[in-house]
Amino acid sequence: MAETAITTVLAKVAELVAWEAAVLLEVGDDVRLLRDKLEWLHTFIRDADRRRRRRDDEFVAVWVRQTRDVAFEAEDALDDFLHRAARRHRQATPLAAMLLPSCAAAAAAWPPRCAGQVALRHGLSGRIRQIRKRLDEISANRAAYNIEHTPSPAWATHPSSAAATALAACNMLKEQLIDDAVTGRAIVSIVGESSIGKTTLGRKVYQSPEVRNHFEIRTWTVLPPKCRPADVLRDIYRQASSQLRRSPARTTVAAPTLPDEGNGSRVVLITDMAGLEVVTYAAGPTMNSPIKLERLSPENTYEVFRRRVFGRGGDCPRQHRSRYYQKIFQITRGLPLSIVVLAGVLRSKEPPAEWDEVMSQLATAREPSSSSSKNGNSGRIMSLAFDDLPHHLKSCFLYFAAMRESATVDAQRLVRLWVAEGFVRPRRGSTMEEVGQGYLKELISRCMVQLVDKDEFGVVQTVVVHDRLHAFAQDEAQEASFIESHDSTDVLAPATVRRLAVQNSSERYVHLSNALPKLRSVVCDLVDGRNGGGGGGKCIQCTDLGFLHASKFLRVIDIHGLELKKLPNEIGSMIHIRYLGLQCGQLEKLPPSVSNLVNLQSLILKGRNAGHVLDVTAAFWRITTLRHVVAPFALPKVLGDLHSLQTLHGVQHLCWDTRGGGNPLGTSTNLRSLELSGLLAKHAAALTAALESLDLLVHLMLDGESLPSTVFTIPSLRRLQSLKLRGSMDSPEGPGGDDDDDNESADVGVVRYIRPNLTRLSMWSTMVGQKFVDMLGELPSLAELTLMVAAFDGERLEFRDGGFRSLQKLKLGLPELEEWTVRAGAMASLARLTLFGCLKMRKLPEALAGIPELEEVVLYRMPIMVERIKKHGGEDHHKVKHVPVIQTIW
Repeated sequence: MAETAITTVLAKVAELVAWEAAVLLEVGDDVRLLRDKLEWLHTFIRDADRRRRRRDDEFVAVWVRQTRDVAFEAEDALDDFLHRAARRHRQATPLAAMLLPSCAAAAAAWPPRCAGQVALRHGLSGRIRQIRKRLDEISANRAAYNIEHTPSPAWATHPSSAAATALAACNMLKEQLIDDAVTGRAIVSIVGESSIGKTTLGRKVYQSPEVRNHFEIRTWTVLPPKCRPADVLRDIYRQASSQLRRSPARTTVAAPTLPDEGNGSRVVLITDMAGLEVVTYAAGPTMNSPIKLERLSPENTYEVFRRRVFGRGGDCPRQHRSRYYQKIFQITRGLPLSIVVLAGVLRSKEPPAEWDEVMSQLATAREPSSSSSKNGNSGRIMSLAFDDLPHHLKSCFLYFAAMRESATVDAQRLVRLWVAEGFVRPRRGSTMEEVGQGYLKELISRCMVQLVDKDEFGVVQTVVVHDRLHAFAQDEAQEASFIESHDSTDVLAPATVRRLAVQNSSERYVHLSNALPKLRSVVCDLVDGRNGGGGGGKCIQCTDLGFLHASKFLRVIDIHGLELKKLPNEIGSMIHIRYLGLQCGQLEKLPPSVSNLVNLQSLILKGRNAGHVLDVTAAFWRITTLRHVVAPFALPKVLGDLHSLQTLHGVQHLCWDTRGGGNPLGTSTNLRSLELSGLLAKHAAALTAALESLDLLVHLMLDGESLPSTVFTIPSLRRLQSLKLRGSMDSPEGPGGDDDDDNESADVGVVRYIRPNLTRLSMWSTMVGQKFVDMLGELPSLAELTLMVAAFDGERLEFRDGGFRSLQKLKLGLPELEEWTVRAGAMASLARLTLFGCLKMRKLPEALAGIPELEEVVLYRMPIMVERIKKHGGEDHHKVKHVPVIQTIW
């Protein structure tokens, strides 16, 4: 797709044009003329890309490919100029280079008549003129071969009975799952063609109150292509053991199949008819009658469409309703995925003119007599939905081609990658990450991406792309040379590849050896055989990232599952790197040259070396472009000028000055998320000084031997929403200590005022007292509270009248707790209660019976309490009989 290539180059040209005049000396006019030529082409290429995808004109396809290749050549020329300029400057003044914020500043700081720089500028000027000449030739060919430009339609520039059918399938599936008459293990299958809604139905039933109530342990596993049975069993084992909260015998890891212990276990299989035949042969009599999903009727089709476009109660204007009733069904053929994607296109457009324009394109493209017409139009709908995306969202959507099929994608990681790639445009008043979240929400609104989970603030946590849309993204990305994707054992990527994605779903070794000089991004998601308690060897033998040594233009390195102990020193020469993410075994050290990565935005280092602190040169903390650092580093006494830093996780402060009490976080006043470990009492002054300057902090985690209770009263933390504390509090009775009742009331009032936005609070080993709990009960926005082992110092816990009025989720894991009293009106909004290992608790609070919002009660390792809530004869049954879901896990 040439459109994304031109968009990338235009962003880079805009950045270059914005630099000081010294950088543009002798090449400024050439760069601006290149920009003008590319902007002109940009207006033509969108329509040409659409025609190329329909394959109705081979001349158009050639013209698009040639235009894309020239755009790539322009990107290479600009990146090569920046790389050479920064390298020459670093060689001339190595110390100063570490202090410069970016390649741009490095180039701009050079004397304008430096001989080396003049040669570089002449070289860039010559390459740009050749590129412009080539673009002129391509434009001439467009006229010679009569490749006309058809402007995009105006709409393309704008950024019941169905319920009854779904209910019948839902009920049938639930009946087969919770049928107590079948005590042995049984397989229940959902079958149907692709995009028919099998996974949607499966997830709905999996998360239903009836199923959650019936089964103590539930796991959801996606079977990726070319996976091995051992990998699937390991994933199931990992999920099951995490719910048991204990480690089963090691011998169970090697079980070759899912056991049948006569306890009513069920296996739900979501597959097509071909997969069903294989499973039926293997399963034998344990296979239930399959639940087969069919396409929707015209009535159901319109009902699904209506809800997607207008919401639960809305509908199309009456005068237009009848004309679209049959059209929607004729275009989508009742296929659910096609319905929702088409709805995603039309929901932002006005009927009838814009709707008719969309439908006319799809109606004229249909071929009813074709043998492939049954599914053919779904591809055209996806193409139209993709064409309708704004320029920047096309690149964002195609990036899903680098992710594993059917797997959930972490939204935070995805947005950071988008920012590093340059897809996200700055917007006044918002961070780049906030803008990226907006992009993701728009893709969700357009039904190109499915929402999996979001937090109570509306921030998207995880998403997934339907496998048909994922296949479309991979095909389009491959055709456009946007991303080269591989999932086999031999990765034979061409030397011209610009983005490489490797998703290896087995433990077989992946070989990456050839040089990739044009590479900008590498995203690898490889199987780590040790995850889930299983065995397994290395999945890749490149222990030194040698295959990247020739990739001097790299911007993104994101590798999961690699066995890697150290980074090569050559990493420091890859000065374009914005994102460096490694989840790779036991990384032991970083080279000093990492401080040369003057454009680095995100450094994400995760592995199995828990508690191990990595050494990093002090110069690293002077990289001014840093935005997110998640790594087991020891902080220096003072950080550099890190105004862009937003995330700092996994760090310890072993070198903090414990005497002066200065602010060790320096000018990092834009921090949104901070996690510190290794805290001691002597760090209190420095920590308090640091927190007093962090007005924008939203998330805070503190871990250590001694934690200051002033985290509840420091005025600067008014925006704090999430707080995790692991360690003893210096004042367990609250910020006011053991003062009289008047001071206690004053402290409660202060905390209520100072922490108005605190929504999530988790505490371990804090040993707080009842007064502290009373203070927490006054927090106006507290929705989630977790009090785990040794968080509370006492055997009797009380929630006072009217306290915790916003609390929705409560988890208590207090082994010493004997009595828990909840007064009238306390936690009136509670929806989920989890009790974990409270073995001494005598009874449940009577007030639970009067909480109508309570939807789920989960009991972990509490056999006595399980007996007390039994339906017949349980002394506490009346307190929870109104609760739809009660789970007991031993």
